[in-house]
Amino acid sequence: MVQCAENICTDLDEDCVASTIVEMILTNHFLVILTSMGLYVSEDLRYPKDHLSFTRIKFCGFDMADFIVAKLWYNERCLANKEDFEDDYLAITFEKSRSLTETDTCFYSKDPFENWQPCTPDTKKSRRRRISTRLVSFLIDQEMNTAIYLLRDKKQCRVAVRNFYKGSPKEKLKFPSFKFPYSFYPATGMAFHPRSHFLYVYGSQVWLSYDGGNSFEVVANFEDEIIMWSYHSFHTSSIIFLSNTTTLYFSKAGLYSYKKMGQSRFHPVCVYFDHVGSETLVYLSNTSLDGIDVAMAFTNTSLLQVDEDIKFITALAPQYITTSQIIFFAYVPRNSPASLTRDLEFQNRHVGRRLQLKTTGFGEILKLMLHEEVEGFPSSVMINLQSPFEIETPKLSPCLNSAIRIERHANLFKIILTSVQVADQFLSSDIEKTVVIPGYSSLLIINILDVKNALALATMPEKVSLQQTIEPTKWILYNFGSTNATEWEIITPPCKFMIMHNTVHTSKSILKYLDVGSNLEFSIKVLTLEDTSIRRFKVPQIKVMAGQPYLMDINTHAYWDETDSYTLDLNIINRYLRKGVTSISFIVWQSTVLCETPIIVLTLKSSCSYSKYMNYVPKYEIKGEDWEFGQHKDERGFNMIKVLPINYRPPSNMGIAIPLTNNFYNADPSMPRPRNYHPLSKKSGIYKQCLNKTHREDCHCTEEMKKSENIVFSDCKEKVARFLYPVLQYPILLHIKHDELSIPMDIPYLVTVSEVNNRKNWKLRHTVKNEMKRMKTHVESLFSDLVFNPNGLRLSITGSELFHFRVKVIPGVTFCNLVDEFQIYVDSAPLPFPGRVLVASLTAVVIGGIILMVFMVELFNVNIWMSFKNLFKKKNKVVAEKATDHIER
Repeated sequence: MVQCAENICTDLDEDCVASTIVEMILTNHFLVILTSMGLYVSEDLRYPKDHLSFTRIKFCGFDMADFIVAKLWYNERCLANKEDFEDDYLAITFEKSRSLTETDTCFYSKDPFENWQPCTPDTKKSRRRRISTRLVSFLIDQEMNTAIYLLRDKKQCRVAVRNFYKGSPKEKLKFPSFKFPYSFYPATGMAFHPRSHFLYVYGSQVWLSYDGGNSFEVVANFEDEIIMWSYHSFHTSSIIFLSNTTTLYFSKAGLYSYKKMGQSRFHPVCVYFDHVGSETLVYLSNTSLDGIDVAMAFTNTSLLQVDEDIKFITALAPQYITTSQIIFFAYVPRNSPASLTRDLEFQNRHVGRRLQLKTTGFGEILKLMLHEEVEGFPSSVMINLQSPFEIETPKLSPCLNSAIRIERHANLFKIILTSVQVADQFLSSDIEKTVVIPGYSSLLIINILDVKNALALATMPEKVSLQQTIEPTKWILYNFGSTNATEWEIITPPCKFMIMHNTVHTSKSILKYLDVGSNLEFSIKVLTLEDTSIRRFKVPQIKVMAGQPYLMDINTHAYWDETDSYTLDLNIINRYLRKGVTSISFIVWQSTVLCETPIIVLTLKSSCSYSKYMNYVPKYEIKGEDWEFGQHKDERGFNMIKVLPINYRPPSNMGIAIPLTNNFYNADPSMPRPRNYHPLSKKSGIYKQCLNKTHREDCHCTEEMKKSENIVFSDCKEKVARFLYPVLQYPILLHIKHDELSIPMDIPYLVTVSEVNNRKNWKLRHTVKNEMKRMKTHVESLFSDLVFNPNGLRLSITGSELFHFRVKVIPGVTFCNLVDEFQIYVDSAPLPFPGRVLVASLTAVVIGGIILMVFMVELFNVNIWMSFKNLFKKKNKVVAEKATDHIER
């Protein structure tokens, strides 16, 4: 860090002491540092050097005071295998009104963060709105391809979403702006949870959107605090909200609940999640040399622990639906101010928690319901009863000894005790207790008129038992009141859910690639860690949220299996030729923040997987050791491995001694080039791996390069498969390999086959089904190449020496660039043209001449043998006479 500071300071005109680091963001490839002097972007971290240098980004019209209060906004995404539709985006916002010298107060850029553009489209309408509206935060949603704006005026906050096309936001909104209630003010920021589509907006409250900013639901409401920062971990799905009072709140991604952890004992700078998801508190310290120290976030040494109780002070009225299912209505007194009404209602954060009496009984909150038609009860929750609640006794409430009759009383109901006994009466302590009559509406007592009459609110006004005498044994009394002290509480129960998936990965964040036409079977199971006798009714336990639901077809099937576990099966089909990414989140909505894994995120990329490729499978398998020694004999004793000559080039159509290709095989720059006599041969031939090298050792050919069939490594290729002439109907077997699967290639894949050295004397044979003929004809008209069915493809070669073929799948049926190459050396071929014709012609002339001569001898009865014999005798006689004459002399 000291070295970084020194490198930054060398670029500053001001004194380095005056510089202050405001914020740091580590992107996939760069370190971005916001200081009081400006914004600095490091060099690419993928190519390290001796020291790390930075580039200063200049923003016209902004000074030191602006940079100190500026903020960086970054949507964390893993780009380890970056697709062409993915980018790293970063934005900076300034907290000031736009002036004449400033083009905007928000700027964004993408990797490598050199060119920065205004966040807002430059239109007259947007310029008018900038006068009264301030842009708080700006994010790019790469799943929906949108730009998301968090805006704030003097009274209200809202979120606007624009389409993001070709690297810039468009003027037209994707859907109407979402306006938050006036109670949510101010909003201080927003963030996407990493590797998911959960958008959090925070400030005086926390709101969550599953659909990229179209709609939001409240997660938390803070009365006297404002959330300034949020910190996220995709390893554990944990979220920490840090308020302006240095209080830490803990939540899990996708859940509408949180837990107050306590106030920090230090002045925290930030919260850091390490590579395993452990929370670390980074704070300023006078005891360390660099002024910064760290501590575990949730320990007694770091936090002032608090006793969490998220109840609100009001009375509850239970309404039985079944023996194990109860609806609790929260009472709001008539004419209560709007600010107080919300504090007396159930919230989303209560779902999944435990509602319990302080004496006996508890149940799990399953569902939140809001309604306006029930007077005095604007909200309610449904619970699953897990332990029976305590009921009142006649000793505490003498009215239980009397029968009752119910009558209407204006907008309320009057409960009348019919007993003549003086002791059977209402007490003042009965206020806010609930009369429960099985099969009828419950009644919350809100006022005692006298000892025999009380006024009550009905939870279900249409189901009140009117003008009927209800015997003492037919009604009971519950005390969920708050007159003296709240008799009930809401706490965070221990986790009783475990979610698991059917893949071999143990990660909570799973990445899958789906090519065109591919499908994926995925299964999620929820194990319930509770007594099955308590869970008397079954409700769906998983909420499924897709970031981009229109990218692929997603079909679901949910059921309870034989182990009484909730199971969700997904069948995902990628039918469309459209690249993109979507995240599918599986949320156990009944989970609490104490659950280790309440969510699993499946990320699907409509693209080519880096592990998918096409593979040519040779008909004859040659072992590795045979390739090494260059010997592999078939059943006839023929060696099927050919060692290529040094600097070999295949022949051309002009003749075997006139190579015209630029590709060398078994290259050695120090050795002469064979067949390099023709002028065209001298002008062709270019080294690749051995370019500008003097010896083969300098080419640095690895064993993988020597074995590769790819033309890029032809300089290193030494040995190829060898076949006897002619090669007839040789099967070309092509497989698609993906992970551990190997599938024979078939329709709809269509391939083109070419010879990389432009050689002829080969042809292919294949079969095309009737339903594919029109497609084949159409594709051939588009690519001007012959297209073949890869299934049953056969090759015949009538030429000699090396043939190097490239097989390529046509585009449109896959996102992958599926290409493979293979080489065949044809040996023992007859003489090439015209040598073969000349030999045959001469042989025919000689044989014809002999036949003609024999025919003429027989025709004219010429005794050729006697002629030769006489001629031989005559020659001998002449020789003898010459010898006698020589002796006589």
